Amino acid sequence: MQQKLTLCVIGGGFTGAAAAIACLRHIAQPFRLVVVEPSASLGRGVAYGSRDPMHLLNVRTRDLSVFPDRPGDFSTWAFRHLDQGENDEALLEGLGHTFLPRQLFGEYVRQRLSETVDGRPNAAFDVLTGTALSCSREGRAFAVRTDRTETIRADVVVLATAYGVSADTGVGALSPFGVVSPDVLTGARSMVLIGSGPTMVDVLLSARREGFAGTAMIVSRRGQLHREHAAKGVVPKEMALPQTKSLARLTASIRIACEAAEAYGTPWQAVINGLRPSLSAIWRQLSAAEQARFIRHVRPFWDAHRHRLPPEVYRQLQFEVGEERSRLIRARVLDVERSEAGFTLKLRRRGASSVEELNADLAFDCRGYTPDLRSPLIRSLIEQGLARPDPHNLGLAVAPDGQVLRGRDTPTPGLYALGPLCQGTLWEITAVPEIVRQTDLAASRIASQSPLSVVAMSA
Repeated sequence: MQQKLTLCVIGGGFTGAAAAIACLRHIAQPFRLVVVEPSASLGRGVAYGSRDPMHLLNVRTRDLSVFPDRPGDFSTWAFRHLDQGENDEALLEGLGHTFLPRQLFGEYVRQRLSETVDGRPNAAFDVLTGTALSCSREGRAFAVRTDRTETIRADVVVLATAYGVSADTGVGALSPFGVVSPDVLTGARSMVLIGSGPTMVDVLLSARREGFAGTAMIVSRRGQLHREHAAKGVVPKEMALPQTKSLARLTASIRIACEAAEAYGTPWQAVINGLRPSLSAIWRQLSAAEQARFIRHVRPFWDAHRHRLPPEVYRQLQFEVGEERSRLIRARVLDVERSEAGFTLKLRRRGASSVEELNADLAFDCRGYTPDLRSPLIRSLIEQGLARPDPHNLGLAVAPDGQVLRGRDTPTPGLYALGPLCQGTLWEITAVPEIVRQTDLAASRIASQSPLSVVAMSA
């Protein structure tokens, strides 16, 4: 009798939930699916784990779905939950253009995963609440060891660990989503926010809502505040890029296309949206040196235009800066010291050689999260030669479908990495639509390479 396939997904945030859903939809025959996740809730992770209902998605409702063949599924789900019985199609269309709370999207992912599991009674689904510490080869299979007593033996391992968790260790700046009492916030006269991206905006506006009335100082090397989405959803505008591997020519072409679109009444956001399907291919055509040049010099400007803010959030941020309630300081943070009196930051401003100190009652590190290549799990794979970092140490080297590469183009059979862990190789792989497509592609390959058939996609 043929042994049942065992598949282990390490990580239960959005990427892990999307991978589990895709595998349950693609693999037809009975199999065992184990998800290893330290938190008690699946489908949320860092991105959608916020409990603040004012933390909004930075993607319109209509553009989100955990199913690649059912675009707009989140919009339909949200409409059914928020509708008061009118069943008005105009309301559904209007909802699609809104930016809903991130916690609502997390609940949508959790429910769709639960429904998919329930729809596969011949698949054994288990959740191990713990942390994976290592993964090693044992014959043709893998042994995943955790901080629990159980060792999972799996034929296929999917790394969906996404972003490393930034915890408050009691030294340095505070974690952006750490708990700070209202009394501390209302009593603070000054606050430093390290980083100028969406995480900074969340922390700043949450602090304002909870009573912080002092001055906020936003410290960022490039000083780039993220731009806003167009007032209404735009149709992506495709553009013909020059056949070149020169980063300078590519960036110049994109800038010219955005300016031309604006001149003819089309928002520049449409050009950026039109580039998304080809960004991964463009990235892979660049040399490692040109990619590194992009990361050093262009990334802050690209991220500010690519990962945009909902209009209402953008207006609040502009009010903060315009009224000088928040000050933008272009500088590099060299050190953060915490004492009973508050926080002392050592900064070097752009173009300066001297170091200056900045004192504040509160300081939050809002530079965001990156995959943790130093985690015991990832280290174990690299040390065994089962995986290797990408050239920029942003994650692991992978094929487009997520197969982990141990050599230049040699995959490790049965080992996959999905989502943000692949950014250094694929770049455009940190947002929901791209992650969903990648998990679907990986699940198709897993099904085709196992002695199992593929489930009809109507499931």
